[in-house]
Amino acid sequence: MLFLSPLLAAAAAAHIAAATPAHAPQARMIMDTAAGAATVRSVSDSTNGSAGTRMSITVDSANSQIIVSTGPFLLPAKPAGMEGMDMHGMEGMEGMEHHTLSHFMRFDWPVHGWLRGFRVDMTDASGKPLPGKLLHHLIGVNLDRRQLVYHAVERLFGWGSETDPVELPSGLAVPLEDGEHLGMYAMFDNETGKEVEAYLRLTIPYVSTSGGSHPKAVLPLYIDVNNVIGGTTTFDVPPGKSKHAFDFEIPTSVRVLAVGGHLHDYGESVSLEDAETGKVLVKLKAKRDRKGHVEGVGRFVFGYNTDALHLVAGHRYRVVAEYDNPTDSTLMDGGMAHINGAVVPDDVSKWPVLDPDDPEVKKDIASLPTGGVQSSVGGEVTSEVSVPHAHKIDP
Repeated sequence: MLFLSPLLAAAAAAHIAAATPAHAPQARMIMDTAAGAATVRSVSDSTNGSAGTRMSITVDSANSQIIVSTGPFLLPAKPAGMEGMDMHGMEGMEGMEHHTLSHFMRFDWPVHGWLRGFRVDMTDASGKPLPGKLLHHLIGVNLDRRQLVYHAVERLFGWGSETDPVELPSGLAVPLEDGEHLGMYAMFDNETGKEVEAYLRLTIPYVSTSGGSHPKAVLPLYIDVNNVIGGTTTFDVPPGKSKHAFDFEIPTSVRVLAVGGHLHDYGESVSLEDAETGKVLVKLKAKRDRKGHVEGVGRFVFGYNTDALHLVAGHRYRVVAEYDNPTDSTLMDGGMAHINGAVVPDDVSKWPVLDPDDPEVKKDIASLPTGGVQSSVGGEVTSEVSVPHAHKIDP
């Protein structure tokens, strides 16, 4: 399965709560390597108790990057005969029986600085790189900010086996505050035929805001054809050609810099339209093999100034997916379609504030893989993630 980050589309320029819950798995080692001197500020215990999964966070201020390292993840081999089979649900649990899902790994943003990109590397215990296809996807979550379209916490970044390193152009960055509550979780797909011990390394370049200056704020955009908060976003795909659409409005006006898309097999395209005029604003086509298996979905860069696509608050828009199923059977939960992008708000202070009492927000957070979910090393994680405090972006 191909997965594109909400932030990945922006990098297409060149590519594009409250407190920690009482039992939330979180371990931190904060290190500042400025001027070549390493100072360990704090070291805690394992993130997963006796299972031994650890997390460390290193702040390399000399190179303006944060390194989040976690592992080990013991990945059982996929059962014989299951190789090559993909799951259809993303955040719901349907179809995940033969994939390995980590617990939700909490950490706090450790610097006065804004996020400029990300990359994910996976190695074995000796540091030798592992095949990228082992990592089905990794999702980064900001528990302190709401999404633009949905009453749900922000999906800050995402990584799939096909994702390239992302770095925003100079002058653009995603606003984050020191101490902001973040987290991530990963899904693995081990088709090697043997158990694998894996370690993840997330590298996040940032731009310091300690001097008071700020780059232009860029925020993620996510629009799904069938988004079900707290559930699965898949839908059934009947034989032949079919369309699936979702109408939406946004609460504050934004300029879209760039977009990318995601489709499952037999998907032909995903489009953004003006629902009031019928005009197609952008259409992203899938690259498919002879059998209709999706190998990639197009991206489009509008621009970073007057060329950016202006979406107006209160105006009705539509995201449309087109599928062509060549089989004689309906593919149950076989379809998925969303557009990811990066936007610059007309007025960042009007970005919708996360409401901790919103039932949809609570449902979204409850769906994060923390309780009763098979962990990355075979144990059961019973902790919960609390609804964070309301957070407003400072202009």
